[in-house]
Amino acid sequence: MTAEQQNNQGKVPDNQDKLRVASHHWDEIYKLLTGSNEKLQQLVNSLTVTNSGLESALNAGDLVWWSWEYSSGKLLFKGNSVFFVHSTRDELPHTFDDFSKLIHPDDLPALLDQIKQHVRGEKPNFEIDFRWQIKPQEWKWLFFKGKIVDTDILGKPVRLAGIILDIDNRKIKERKTIESKEKSDEDNRLKSLFLADMSHEIYTPMAGVIGMAQILRQSELNQEQTEYLDVIVKSATNLMSILNDVLEYSKIEAGKVEILEKPFSVAQVVGEVAMSFVDTALEKGLEMLTFQDPNVPFEVVGDPIRLRQILKIFMDNALKFTEKGEIRIESEFLNWDDESVSVRFNVCDTGIGISEQDLKKIFYSFSKLDTSQGRKFGGGGLGLAIAKHLIDRMNGSISVESILGSGTTFSFTIPFDRYKDSEITDPMKKKIGGQKVLIIDPALSHTTVLRNYFERWDCEVEVSHDTQDATHRIHHQAEIKKPFQLILVEYQMPEINGLQFAAQVKKDPLFLPSKILLTTSRKFPVTASELASAGVWVCIIRPYTLNHLKSRIVRALSQLNKEISQPDDQPEVIHDTRKRILNILLVEDSPINQKVALVTLEKIGHHADLAENGKIAVEMFSRKKYDLILMDIYMPEMDGLEATRQIRALEAKSNEEFPVQICAITANTSPEDEEKCFKAGMNTYISKPFKLEELTRLLNKV
Repeated sequence: MTAEQQNNQGKVPDNQDKLRVASHHWDEIYKLLTGSNEKLQQLVNSLTVTNSGLESALNAGDLVWWSWEYSSGKLLFKGNSVFFVHSTRDELPHTFDDFSKLIHPDDLPALLDQIKQHVRGEKPNFEIDFRWQIKPQEWKWLFFKGKIVDTDILGKPVRLAGIILDIDNRKIKERKTIESKEKSDEDNRLKSLFLADMSHEIYTPMAGVIGMAQILRQSELNQEQTEYLDVIVKSATNLMSILNDVLEYSKIEAGKVEILEKPFSVAQVVGEVAMSFVDTALEKGLEMLTFQDPNVPFEVVGDPIRLRQILKIFMDNALKFTEKGEIRIESEFLNWDDESVSVRFNVCDTGIGISEQDLKKIFYSFSKLDTSQGRKFGGGGLGLAIAKHLIDRMNGSISVESILGSGTTFSFTIPFDRYKDSEITDPMKKKIGGQKVLIIDPALSHTTVLRNYFERWDCEVEVSHDTQDATHRIHHQAEIKKPFQLILVEYQMPEINGLQFAAQVKKDPLFLPSKILLTTSRKFPVTASELASAGVWVCIIRPYTLNHLKSRIVRALSQLNKEISQPDDQPEVIHDTRKRILNILLVEDSPINQKVALVTLEKIGHHADLAENGKIAVEMFSRKKYDLILMDIYMPEMDGLEATRQIRALEAKSNEEFPVQICAITANTSPEDEEKCFKAGMNTYISKPFKLEELTRLLNKV
């Protein structure tokens, strides 16, 4: 403590002392205020720079920031607001009511509804496109987005804020795109109509060419003339196939392809497709095999017509590119869940194969193999593209494996909806489950297919590729008291044929517990007497379709002590034979097609009447009874669909016990046309120009 402080200690401060202290404090306050002002100025400067940056960003991005006092309705805009009005900022609306009056009447209700939903807490924000009036009868598209940014203590909105964006150019582009698409769709629609009309004009003369050529082939011709006719028929048929692909692809481009949903049997579709190619495969010397997995539910929900179309595309390809060996078509159960069941389909061949380079492009439109072999077989390069499109539409997937020179396998998987009313246990498991089965066949592909069937029926299966090994197996099983209940032996065995093998072993007591079934190709037909003399119960002819195989096995099991040669055990008819003379009504408006059909029916030996349109056909049907009606679809006055409906109505009124068989004959064999035929009441259909063999099979079923 200083001397002065010591002297002043205890003294009462005078005014001078008080002034001196106050002056000191004011200096401190001044320094504090001066320092705070500098910080405040720095903050103001920083905010000014930020605000300027925001202004620049709003202007550069053609954005407007808006703030709306919810209770008063006052609106404040900031940013490049000139872009949505051709006026000054002062002319912008100052309240939300004024703002709303400039919104297009068609767009305002949706905007108000979005705001109400947001205020009620149903949406985190609101956003919408609307048209804003910039001049009388002139509108600009804006994007409007916002949300509540301030609330009171009760949570009610106090202020909303957001942005407005100019999207007029984008809307103009969208409108042009839509208009362009609509024009494209209309062009495609007109193109489809044109192609449909032109197809009828092309099909009619082509049907005449092919039909008359086939009739001419039945005449006495020398070898050279027969070869010429074969070239005509083959060339015309190839042209028709290409035309069919072009028409189908045009429908796909025009978006005209529809996928149906109805219950159907996968096994039936696969079997029908396989059988439809048997004759063609036989002509080329190819073996036709099929496998329809018994584990696939009896019925599923999907589009059987499109599935059939896809399988036919792959089968056409397989036959086209295979010169020797075999074609195989399969359906396999993969899995299921509560709603769907997945099925895989395979079409395999032993053809020329596809190179790795070609595999990358085979599913593209109009793509073809680059190899000289690929070009040799022709085609428009559309089939696989059509198949892939249909598989995609059915929510499926596709894959392909190929070895050049060895063959190709196309596989695709489709999920079908479950049809639970039809999901029952396969009765074959109860009939033959647990039985021992021996398959004797030198061909691995044959035994693989049969093994797959019997294993799915819970049988114990053994395979032998020669008769000596088979005899040893049979003796061994008999000696241990576990004989084979079923023995399937192939007709074409290397040492002796299947009938000779059966005839030799039937005398052996060890064979008595076994039933022998013969398997064979259509190339080697056998008679009932040959089967009986060899001790064979039934004959199973390839391809082994599920229904055929089941019926033959059940027939064999049901014949306990019956004579094998009974009439009901006749093997399948390998070749067509006429059963009886039919009264047929041909309904056709084209003179060319009339000539072809009438001459063909006459040569086969049936009686045929002619009706030139559907109206005449209905009148003739009301006066005379027919066994079969061959009905064209597109005709003047009344088409075939309407004529069919009227004929079915006449039958319903008369309570006809046996309705007439009506077969559509049409150039348009698309799935849509097929479905229309069945809905109208037709039983089946054949395509123009129909083949003699196809027509003969149809007539034999009547």
